[in-house]
Amino acid sequence: MSSLRKNHPRSIFLLLLAVLVMLLSACGGAASTPGKGSTTPDTNQVLRFPNVGTAGIGKLDPASGPDSNSNQAIDMILTGLVRHDKDLHVQPDQATSWDVSKDNKVYTFHLRSDVTFSDGTPVNAQSYVYTWTRALLPEVKSPNAPVLEESIAGANDVINGKSKTLSGVKALDDHTLQVTLVRPTSYFLQVLTVSLFYPLNQKVIEKYGQADWVNHAAGSGIGTGPFMIKSWLHGSKMIFAPNPHYYGKKTQLKEVQMSFIRSIPTAFKAYQSGQFDFTWGISATDQLQAQSMPGFVRKPVLESDLLFFNNKMAPFDKPAVRQAFAAAIDKKTLAKTIFHDTVTPASTIVPPGMPGAQPDYPGIAFDASKAKALLKSAYPDLSKVPAISFSYPTSQVAPDLAEALQQMWQDNLGVKVKLNGMELTTYNAETTKRTVQFGFTQWGVYFPDPYEWLDLSLLSTSANNNGNWSNPEFDKTVAQAEQTSGDARLALYAKAERIAIDNVGWLPIDHQSQAAIIPSKVHGLTLNSNGLYFGDWSDIYMTK
Repeated sequence: MSSLRKNHPRSIFLLLLAVLVMLLSACGGAASTPGKGSTTPDTNQVLRFPNVGTAGIGKLDPASGPDSNSNQAIDMILTGLVRHDKDLHVQPDQATSWDVSKDNKVYTFHLRSDVTFSDGTPVNAQSYVYTWTRALLPEVKSPNAPVLEESIAGANDVINGKSKTLSGVKALDDHTLQVTLVRPTSYFLQVLTVSLFYPLNQKVIEKYGQADWVNHAAGSGIGTGPFMIKSWLHGSKMIFAPNPHYYGKKTQLKEVQMSFIRSIPTAFKAYQSGQFDFTWGISATDQLQAQSMPGFVRKPVLESDLLFFNNKMAPFDKPAVRQAFAAAIDKKTLAKTIFHDTVTPASTIVPPGMPGAQPDYPGIAFDASKAKALLKSAYPDLSKVPAISFSYPTSQVAPDLAEALQQMWQDNLGVKVKLNGMELTTYNAETTKRTVQFGFTQWGVYFPDPYEWLDLSLLSTSANNNGNWSNPEFDKTVAQAEQTSGDARLALYAKAERIAIDNVGWLPIDHQSQAAIIPSKVHGLTLNSNGLYFGDWSDIYMTK
C-alpha cells in the first residue's frame, strides 16, 4: 500500500484506467467487431488459426459422421441448399426458394444456375440426387445418413440394398429438386444445414473411389464452398485458398492456414507466442488467464459432456450399476473446482436454450449413500464387481477431470476405475466399433432440435449408439414424437429424455460454453450457440 501512496495522481488515474480496461475485457461478451483496432487492411490477408484438440481431419467425407474438428474444414469447402445464420435460423443458399405441399410432405427447391464445384464442374439438381443416394449405399457405411435421411421416401430401400435409387429425391430439371417425405418432418429444413446434404463432385469420387477420394481432396474440385484445399499435410496443417468458382460473395482472405493442435493448452501457448491470429477451445484453467486478455469472449453453446456405458458389457448391463455411477458424481463440485464455473452442471441431456429443454428436471442427483446402495443391490459383494476401464479422448477430458471422476467413484462406490486416455481420432475409431466399456462423449448439435440429441445416439437402431443402450419405451416414445408436431411433439421428446436420463442411456455431466480470444485485428468472426461462426466468410478479414 505504501508504494501506491507514493504514486503521482496522474499515474494513479492511468493505473485505475488500466484496471478498468482489464475488468471490462474479463467480462467477455461480444467478440471483436469491425471498427475496433486498426482500420487499415493487412496486405497479406492470411488467417492462421488452430484446429484445437485433434491430430488431424479424421472424417472429411460428410457421410462418415464427422466430428466437430473435421466439420471446421468441411464447412469451408462445402455448401448446400440452405445454411444457418448467426442465430441458427435457416437461410437460402444454393436454393433461392422452395415450395411446400399442403400436406407438408413434398418440398420443391429452386436452385441457382451459377453454382459449380471448385473445378468448374456445374452443380445441378442431379448432383443432389447423387450425393443423397450415395450416402445411404451399404458400401459407404455411413453412421449418420440412415438417421438423417430416414424421413425421405425410399431411404430404407437404399439402406437395405434393395435399390440404388432414392425414390423420394428427383431432379425435375437441372435447377429444380423435388423431395418427398414419408411423413411431415418439422425439422426438415434444419436438417438440410448438415453437411451430409451438401453436394459432392461425382466425378472426383468415381475417379478415386468411395473411400479413397478424401485422400485426394487437395487440389480437387470436391466442393462448392468459399475455399478449396490447397495442401494437406496430414497430422500437421491444412491450407485453404479461395475457390475461384464460388457463387457467393468472395472472401477477402488470400489464404487460411489451419494447424492441428492435439493439446488444448499448447494451442493457447502458441497463440500467446504469436503463432496464430486467434484461438478458441481454451481450457477452463487457461481461461483464468485468458479472460483478462484483449478479445476474450465466452458464450454458452449447445454442447454437453456426457458419459456412456456399454450395456452389453458387465457390470453395466445392470441398470442399477449405471444409476450408481450417476449418483456418485458431484457435478457441482466438478463445475467449480475443475471447470472454474465455466460450465453448467447438467441434470439433463438436452441443454438449456434448446426447444423442449427441461432444465428443472432433477435427473439422478448426487447422493453417495444412494449410490452405494444401488451398487450393492446389483453386487452385494463389491469384490465381485468386474474390472472397469474408463476411456476418453485426452483432448476433451483434462487429466484433472478424469482423476476427479475416478476419485469420486472410489470414494462413493468403493470401486477402482482404470483411466484410459486416448487420442481423439483413435478414440472415435474405438467407439465406432463399440469396444469401449465405459466412455465419454462431447455432443454438440447439427441443428437445434431434440431429435439431434435423442434420435441420433440413443435409439436402439442408431449407428451412433456407442453404448448399445436399448429401451423399448424410449424407442416407442420417440417414434410417437416424430408422428406429431408443435408442443405435443416436444412434450413426447421431453418424456423420452426423462426415460433416457433415469435409465442412464447417457449420463450428463455438464453443459458447455465456448471460449475464444478474437483480437481486434480479426474482423467478422464471432461466437454463436454452435461455437465459432464465420458466416459465409466474406466478412472475415485482417487489419494491421
